[in-house]
Amino acid sequence: MEKDNENILLKSRSSRACIRDGYHFYFSKFKRIFKATWLLAIVFAVLSAAASAMPVLFAPNLMLPGLLLATLAVILLLVASWRRLRKRQLLETTEHIPMKIWFRHTGMLLIVGIVCLFVVSILIMLTSLPMIIMMAANWLDQIGVMSGDPSGMPDYVKWLTLVVFLIAGFLQAYVWLSVIGPLYLMRGAMIQHENERQKFNNREL
Repeated sequence: MEKDNENILLKSRSSRACIRDGYHFYFSKFKRIFKATWLLAIVFAVLSAAASAMPVLFAPNLMLPGLLLATLAVILLLVASWRRLRKRQLLETTEHIPMKIWFRHTGMLLIVGIVCLFVVSILIMLTSLPMIIMMAANWLDQIGVMSGDPSGMPDYVKWLTLVVFLIAGFLQAYVWLSVIGPLYLMRGAMIQHENERQKFNNREL
């Protein structure tokens, strides 16, 4: 398994190839990735649901803490999932890449990062549509209550809102995890480019 991963990882790829092959890697191994990360996805769903519920169900001035919690949840998900997948040997452990090499490949890093964030943004918007509907309903009800009108929302709506947030958060966990494939192969491409560069320099000397 490790040898197969090395054959996939250590190839000289362009930014476009890293993105294309990275998403293919993610979806072709999705069943195994899901088995390895479903518990992490549940934890992420709980954190993201709490972050969304803070300004909607409690107080609008909790928007900033909610955003901070949501950002922290994404970082924890990606870091923990990366380690989990390496432990399960779905991702090969690679050598440490010095900072100067990251700077040398800034163009590739920016292209892959921007495309991945664009794809994630589109998918997050699609999976957030039920959340947006529930948020709008709760906010309109709160505005009416503040204006002196009685609440027109049944008691179960708050629980329904939390369930919607949890389901959306679980789906969005695997939207965020889709960036692992392109970033993983980009890392391998950087290592391979540096190896080829070093071999070329040695031949020149």
